[in-house]
Formats: sequence, structure tokens, C-alpha cells
Amino acid sequence: MVAATAVLLAGVAATPNAGAAGPGGGRVRLGEGGGTEQTGFLDACLAAQRDTARFRCFVRGLLARIEASGDPANELPRIDRRVHRAGGFVAENCHMIMHVVGRTFARRHHLTLVTLQRYVPRSNDPTCSGGFGMGLVLYLGPRIAQLGPKGAAQACLGLPTRFRRYTCIHGLGHAYRRVYSGHLNNGELRFAVNACRRLNASLVPDCAQGAFHDYWISLRGADGTKRPRHAETARSLCGRQVAPLVRACWFRYFLESPPPRRITIAAGIRGLCRGLEGLQRSGCISAGSLIVSADPFEQMHVCEEFRSTEVNDCVRAIAVQAVAGQPLRQLQLIRSCAEVDKAARPGCYAWLGRTLSIVTNGTFTKNCATFRLRGRREACTAGTRRTEAPLVTFS
Repeated sequence: MVAATAVLLAGVAATPNAGAAGPGGGRVRLGEGGGTEQTGFLDACLAAQRDTARFRCFVRGLLARIEASGDPANELPRIDRRVHRAGGFVAENCHMIMHVVGRTFARRHHLTLVTLQRYVPRSNDPTCSGGFGMGLVLYLGPRIAQLGPKGAAQACLGLPTRFRRYTCIHGLGHAYRRVYSGHLNNGELRFAVNACRRLNASLVPDCAQGAFHDYWISLRGADGTKRPRHAETARSLCGRQVAPLVRACWFRYFLESPPPRRITIAAGIRGLCRGLEGLQRSGCISAGSLIVSADPFEQMHVCEEFRSTEVNDCVRAIAVQAVAGQPLRQLQLIRSCAEVDKAARPGCYAWLGRTLSIVTNGTFTKNCATFRLRGRREACTAGTRRTEAPLVTFS
């Protein structure tokens, strides 16, 4: 049973979708309406006047294609490729669309831990395949919970790369909150976080981030969730978390509950975090940085406007997955640490060295040696040595 769960969770890749999105899904852009741009992929859905209708149309269309193929494991990678070529609404929202498709498919086919191996996408693509895999995880949440903390940890830690191990642990947090979703007064979140706490100590923050993320999604009743009867803001909920979970609590908040105006400068992030101090302010800055852009270079330009430790709070949200498979841009990104406040440069090199090593499955490590000035190489290398430590704010 544990081995079967590991296979399932191995299929759940998580990097940001186009736009502002992250592991476990991103926010659907609702209410924009209009637009009939032709993509050559389920174009009939683009005739819908509102994005909610488009979303439902793509759910029906993609589910029909997967059902007709009879082979989700191989059909999902093909859908990934077509969606990337199509771009637009379906590319931006495919991860969340596939949450619904995956859960629906699992229910129709009475998915179990024994039969899931035939359905897991043979792809690590974060968009459609990743969303479909997460949908299966959410459907099987109660069965995964029955494995207990030791079984769940074994399932995740047995995966072949750090990237997938992180994604697995994050997904467990989502699943745990859904398992306890019938409890009132936000009890489902409390029970989910407690379930995360029963895992190995090093896994707790990343699991809890998944649980908090799922809670923030529920504030708008998205992805099959129900809005809590007594909904809280990050300032109240995160304000009473123990220190190791504060950043995890804050990280996805603005992604799912965005401010009315787009944040494009450091002053905008400071405004979101006005009045906060210490770790609460640090967590808020990371959360604000996450919604600046899906482009890591645009994010870095905003981080350059901060000073001292707040630079590193900002850098913790850099979308390094966007440069996966692009070695030259990876080097360009980490070298941009030279432009931030001098006191923050070691932390910047260390964080980007660490996260770039994760998204490249360790191949980036050797690039630390390309730094010639003393201090940069050491900081970068130190970061790559901490890939197994909790990530907490990994996007």
C-alpha cells in the first residue's frame, strides 16, 4: 500500500503555472470574460462569456479526452504538450482544471491504492499532469490518512528526487485538510496541521504549508472546497502559529486572496505588511513577493529594492522552476544576487543555489564553482548542501 501511494505521489509535479500559481494549484482568473482567440485546442470553450463557464467547459472537454483514450498515464503528457502550444486560458488554468478532472475520473473509476498505478501520468509537467495527479491525491486522501504518519512519510521519502519529495509532502497537507473538512470552526485545518506534526520533524513545515494553502483556497470556495463558517485572515491565523509554521502559513495567502491592485514594487509589498514585525513580517514579505510575477527576473528586480534581511524574505519566493532546463538563465538568475543589498548577498546566493539545485535534480551544484569572487562560491555551495532541509516557502 505504501509503495502504491509513492507511485501516485511521484506523479504530482508542482511548479508555478503561467501567471501567479504554485504547487497544489493557482488562482483562476474569474470575471474577465470575453475573448475568442483561437488556439486549436478545445476552441469551443473560448466562446463562453465568463471564465467560470470556460473553466467548466475545459473540465468537460479534457475529461472526455482522457476517458476516450482509456490511458490517462500516456494521454496526460500529450495533453500537456498541446496545452503549452495553445497557451492562453487553458495553459494558465490547466493545473486547477485537472484537480477537478482528476477527482472526477478517480470517482468514476473507483480508484484505489491498488489500481492507481495504471492512471498516474507519466510526466513531471507541473500544469495538466501535475493537476491530474493532485486530483487523485485529493480523492484518495482518506486512504492516505489511514497509512498513518510513518506510512505517509515512507511513501514520500522513497521518491527519487528532492523535488518530488517536497511535492509529495506538500500534497499530503492538502489531502489532510480535505480529510477533516467536515469539522466546524476551522477544525479541519487544526486537525490537518496536527496530522502534519505527526510526521518526521523535518517534514512538518512543508506539509503544513499544503494544509494552509488548501485553507486559503477554501476562502473563495474554489476547487471543490467550502468556505469556512468562521473564515480568518493571515494576520489572525498566522499570528498565533508557532515559529516554524509562520512562514508556511503566510506563503500562499495573497496568491489565493490577492490585493485589489497588482503589486509590482517593494513599496506595494511593504504596504501589505504594514504593522507586522519579526517573523510575521518576514512571512508576509515572502507571500507578497510570490504574487509580483511568475517571471523570476521581475521578482528579483523587486527584491533589489529591499534592504538587509528583508531581501532574503523576498528572494525566498523566487520562481526558480521557471528556469528549469535553461542552464544559462539559471546562472543569470543567481548572478543577479550581486545587485541586492550587500549584507543580503550571501543569503541570496545560498537560497538560489539550494533551490536551483533542487529543480535541476542536483546538476546545478557544479555551477557554484563558476563564481570567482570569494564568498559567493561558498554561499552557493552551502545552499546546495541543504536541499533536504525544510523548504517552507518553495514555489
